[in-house]
Amino acid sequence: MTSTTKRAINLLLVDDDSEFAQSISSHESTAREGWTVRTARDCNEALDQINESRADIIVTKLNLPGDSGDLLLSTAKREYPNALRFLLIDPSDKPSVQKGTGLAHMYLEAPIEASELIRSVSIVLRTQLRIRKKEVVEIIRDTKELHINTQPMQELLTTTDNPNCSLDDLIPVISKHPTVVATILQVANTAFLGAGGHVDTIEQAIQMLGMDYVRNLAITELAKKQLELSPGMQEIANGVLTHCVETSQCGTKMRQFGVSAKPVQTVSSITLLHDLGKLVLLANKGEDYADLMGRSIENNRPLWHLEQAIYNCDHASIGAFLFAMWGLPENIVRATAWHHEPAEFATNEFCYVTLLHFANCAAHIKFEVPFYYGDELIPEVAEKVGLSLDYVKELE
Repeated sequence: MTSTTKRAINLLLVDDDSEFAQSISSHESTAREGWTVRTARDCNEALDQINESRADIIVTKLNLPGDSGDLLLSTAKREYPNALRFLLIDPSDKPSVQKGTGLAHMYLEAPIEASELIRSVSIVLRTQLRIRKKEVVEIIRDTKELHINTQPMQELLTTTDNPNCSLDDLIPVISKHPTVVATILQVANTAFLGAGGHVDTIEQAIQMLGMDYVRNLAITELAKKQLELSPGMQEIANGVLTHCVETSQCGTKMRQFGVSAKPVQTVSSITLLHDLGKLVLLANKGEDYADLMGRSIENNRPLWHLEQAIYNCDHASIGAFLFAMWGLPENIVRATAWHHEPAEFATNEFCYVTLLHFANCAAHIKFEVPFYYGDELIPEVAEKVGLSLDYVKELE
C-alpha cells in the first residue's frame, strides 16, 4: 500500500457469514471512502484472491471453515506485509485470543456492526497512509546509521504479547540486554515513581513498574541501540531522550484529571518512545537537522512545522513508521503519529492521542528543552475533554 498516489483501497473481508459480508460490501460508507470490497469464505479462497489482485486491508475471524483464520493471517503477515490485518475476535474466548496474538495490526471485538468496523478500519488506514509516505520510507531507508535488527524487538514483543506472559517468561528475554536491565533498575529507583527502599533485581523492578511499563522501557533501550550517532549529535539526542522521560512524568500525573489508571500507564510508557523519529532525523540529516532545531527557537515555531515544510514529513510519522515495522500495538503507532495534531481524534473523553499531546505540551512548559521550540496546547482539544488551559499548574 502506498500513499504517493490516490487510488482505490482494496478491502478483503473473509467470513463465512454471508449476511455479515453483504452488510459490509453494500454499506454506503465503503463507497464514500473509495474502497473496493471483496469477500471470501475461507483461507484458500482468500489467498487465491490476494494472489490474483492485491489486498490493502484484510479483515477476518479465526473460526473460518477448517479453522484457518490464523493460517490466513500468518501467511499474509509473512508474504504480504504491507496489507493491514484486522482480526474479529470475542475477547471472552481465551484460546482464540491467545491463538490470534501477534497476527493482526488491530483486534476488533466481535460481533461488530458494519458501521463500527468501517469506522475502525478508516482510523487505522488514515494513520498508515500518513506514516507510509514515500518521504518517510526514504528517510528510514537512507539512514545508514539505523541498524534494522528486528530480532531482539520481535522476541520481546512476542513474549509480552502473550496473554499468559509471566515474570519467568519476561526476565530471561530482558536479561540478554545489560543496558536494558540497567535502565529499568535506574527508573525503578527514581523518586518520581515512588520507589520505596532500593530495587536491586529486575524481578523487583517489573513487579514495581508493571509489565506494560517495563516492556516499553525495554523497547526504548533496544530502539536506541538501533542508532549510531556522531559525538556531536549525541548531546542533542540525550536532550531529546531527557524530554521523553519528562513527558512520561507528566503523563503519569494525568490521573489528577480523572483519567483511569490503565490509559495513564500506557501513555506514560508511550511517551518514552514518542520522539524517536527526531533521533532518526539527527542521524540522517546531521547538522542540517540540528540547525533546523535552532531555527525553530529563533522563529518561535514548533519543530514539526519546519520538518513538514522542509522534508514533507515529520519526526512523529518517522517514529510511528518504525514502531509499526517493529510490530508495536496500533494505539502506540497512532498516538505517536498524531500527537502534534490530535484535533480530529479528540472527543469528550481522553484517548491515547490527546493524552500524549497534553503530556508532551506539559513537559515543554514545565521543563526547559534547550534544543528546539516545542508544542503549544491546542485550546479546542482541551475544551473538548474539559481541561483547563492552565492544567500544567496543577501537575505538581
